Amino acid sequence: MLLRVIYSAGVLMLMLPAVTHADESNKLLNMCKACHGESGMSRFEHIPNIGWQNSDYLLKQLRAFKAGTRQDPTMTKVAQLLSEADMQQMAEYFYLGKDK
Repeated sequence: MLLRVIYSAGVLMLMLPAVTHADESNKLLNMCKACHGESGMSRFEHIPNIGWQNSDYLLKQLRAFKAGTRQDPTMTKVAQLLSEADMQQMAEYFYLGKDK
């Protein structure tokens, strides 16, 4: 019985980083959707529509914001929060869109 409890705790500990990363990715994606819209079509006049943009283009822009070679007060800060995997996920999400 004790062995089962230890095993179960070990399995849960191994799963925890994956859950945490998934939760973090969802938070970051929700942050993007708050400005750029659920499908990349912004409700705000001053925020660009990014839905259906080529994913390679979106990824290039996110990398530029992160590197500081492209400047925007908001996007430069946001891009600093993104890993390479996060940027790829965002670029693919808005290119493919979940509701498109």
